Amino acid sequence: MGIQDRDYYYEKRYEENRGINPKPFSGHSSVWSWKPFVRATLIWFVLALIFLVVFKYYKPSQKNQFQSVKNELSTMVTPRNCQSLPPHGSSYMIDPSIMKRTDVLYSGLKIQNEHDYPIVAILSDSMNSKRFYAVSITPNKTALIRVPVGQYGMQVLVGSNWCNLETGFSDGANVIVAEGVSIKNGSTTSMQLYGSDPRSVQFALAYSTSQPKPPQNIKHPSEVIGTEKLNLLQTPDGHYFSSGTVNEAPVVFMIDTGATNVSISSEIASRAGIQECIPRLVSTANGKVNACTATASEVTFGKFQLTNIEVTIMPNMPDNALLGMNILRNFRIEQVDKIMRISSR
Repeated sequence: MGIQDRDYYYEKRYEENRGINPKPFSGHSSVWSWKPFVRATLIWFVLALIFLVVFKYYKPSQKNQFQSVKNELSTMVTPRNCQSLPPHGSSYMIDPSIMKRTDVLYSGLKIQNEHDYPIVAILSDSMNSKRFYAVSITPNKTALIRVPVGQYGMQVLVGSNWCNLETGFSDGANVIVAEGVSIKNGSTTSMQLYGSDPRSVQFALAYSTSQPKPPQNIKHPSEVIGTEKLNLLQTPDGHYFSSGTVNEAPVVFMIDTGATNVSISSEIASRAGIQECIPRLVSTANGKVNACTATASEVTFGKFQLTNIEVTIMPNMPDNALLGMNILRNFRIEQVDKIMRISSR
């Protein structure tokens, strides 16, 4: 009997005495003592693998949901494409085809901001469905703009954190002026805005229309007016001026033999009651500009009076008017030294 047989014999008899069935003999008794450990290790490995799979698909989903909610809140609090509020008086020409027309007259719109916060005033059509023009006005400041005569809708954006024209102020309000704003020929429309709280929008809107005063103390040029002649004294800058009227509105004409027509500013046209004009591209010393022409029922200078005279209304023209060749060709013009004599033929 070998050593292994002897060990097996003693072990079998010992187990029989204890009432335990013998286990199959593999020839390596030390391997059987590691089976429970391997089994437990496998079980824990499978459990850990299941846990990792569940954690991988459950936790990121929860994280993404939280980030989605956070992003939605962030979008609500801070609108996209926000910018800095432009300086006072900055304007936005949203629709140049309406606000830069040359076939209509222009009048002034004065907006005074007495609100504690900056505002952006927007002119639109009467239904407030299409925007034309916007201007930025800081507190305690006034903006004066010139716009075509007509009836407009108006929106007032007020607040402190400016975003853009679509959103307005992120912390403010958008108020629509119920009856809009009327821009009348020959008048300046004034508007005052008041308030202190941009959210409650507790501010008053009021506007009034004031007719511009005709010049009472117009400075007459150096001229000698006669029944059939007019003598003009040359000014130090080499020009000649004559007092006159356009539709009874007082003006000072500068004699310009290089001008085709009588030319006046839109303000003079407003004072003269000219309401309609035809667009025209005219040449000036500074190049071609968009202007318009109309007919004045009466033009006078000195003692001379003419009727149904074509006048050109020039944009951005000073208060002085030009007496052009469509009038001067009807007269005899002589210049001796520093005196210009205009007389009837």
